[in-house]
Amino acid sequence: MSEDKSFFEKNMEMWERWTSSYMDTMASAMEKTMEQSTALRKQVDKAVGTAVSAQMDATLAAIRSLEKQVEMLNGKIDEMMEQQD
Repeated sequence: MSEDKSFFEKNMEMWERWTSSYMDTMASAMEKTMEQSTALRKQVDKAVGTAVSAQMDATLAAIRSLEKQVEMLNGKIDEMMEQQD
């Protein structure tokens, strides 16, 4: 019976060490995953910000070009109207 108890105690010790080690490993893995997720999120946010900024710049440049064209056309229309009078 003493041998069974000793075997059981050793088995329990091994189980406790394994579960403790497993929990530490899992906690460490989860922490690393969270850090990587945060880093990825920052990179994605930066890339999106850069893309949106570039797109906004291109859009504003196109709007300015269109405004100039409209002004030019308005000027030509005004000239034609004056010539008809």
